[in-house]
Amino acid sequence: MQTAAVIRAATRRDIPALVALWEELMEFHRARDPFFTPSANGSHIFARFVEENIRSDTACVLVATVDAKIVGYCQGNVDRHPPALAVSDYGQILDFGVTAAYRRTGIGAQMFRALHDWFRQEGMRRIEVRHSTFNEIGAEFWPKMGFTPYLQTLFLELP
Repeated sequence: MQTAAVIRAATRRDIPALVALWEELMEFHRARDPFFTPSANGSHIFARFVEENIRSDTACVLVATVDAKIVGYCQGNVDRHPPALAVSDYGQILDFGVTAAYRRTGIGAQMFRALHDWFRQEGMRRIEVRHSTFNEIGAEFWPKMGFTPYLQTLFLELP
């Protein structure tokens, strides 16, 4: 079932709803990998991070609404690889999530298209995203959006 959402720029008034969504998404990730356990003040830090990105000229924060209720959000920014590369600027997707009740309804694709368009307007020719290998939804979603792996991050927990 496809759901039509309104995708718009986030405002400071949206921050409490974005924090609630972030908390839901962190619980989703934490259940798959304890690494994603938020710190005691994680929600406050995230709220400040979102506010900084809303104000930034080099970042984009979007929300997806259905019946005026925020059901998804994404954040991206313009970042840089080392200047030794011929093209160092790229678009980085920082956060991307849809509340559980609206997953697999096309809202993620609508948000991605809007973020993609923003990156294009910023002159980016490359977009990068990282997702947890434990996130089966992200592992299915990002290739559908056209992404191809090019680096692999490995980790080692030290005792």
